[in-house]
Amino acid sequence: MEQEPKKSIYKCAAEWGLPFGLYLSCMGVASIFADYFAPLSVLFMVLLLATPAVVYYFQRRKFIEDDGFTEYAALWMLGILLFILGAVIASFIIYLVLQYGRPNFMYDQAQAVIDAYSKIPQMKDSELLHVIRRMVDENLLPTPIEAVFNAFWFVSFFGSLSSAVTALIAQRRLKGKHQ
Repeated sequence: MEQEPKKSIYKCAAEWGLPFGLYLSCMGVASIFADYFAPLSVLFMVLLLATPAVVYYFQRRKFIEDDGFTEYAALWMLGILLFILGAVIASFIIYLVLQYGRPNFMYDQAQAVIDAYSKIPQMKDSELLHVIRRMVDENLLPTPIEAVFNAFWFVSFFGSLSSAVTALIAQRRLKGKHQ
């Protein structure tokens, strides 16, 4: 019986990038609407804290599929690709939400900061409060596409760093295998 060839990390990342992108999208949408429905902030935090475990799951799955012969660099690259592909999908969805579902999100958040800081006596005359007020008054808040691109680069960078750690853990010995 002929054995099926093993998938490359690139094929795995392409296949697993969509579900991971939907995962990241859920996290982003939860954070955008958390001020309307408080339990979404808890969902956001749970998803955020579980993200390294999700990436570890995919890396470990690849390591097991390869019978424990996947190199550290390949597992790390798999994690990086998952984050980049996932961030592309999440960026598209979050852009649509910010552009059409909640176009005043940046203004609402800036206004919430202004209102909160204005109630704190030590912050009433702070430079930060003046800067945020000026940003609102002069319409200098980030546009949805600017916010999405910033988030994309942050997620990609964070993913690169966290994937390095999870790849180390995913490479632990397989039970019953001698390497």
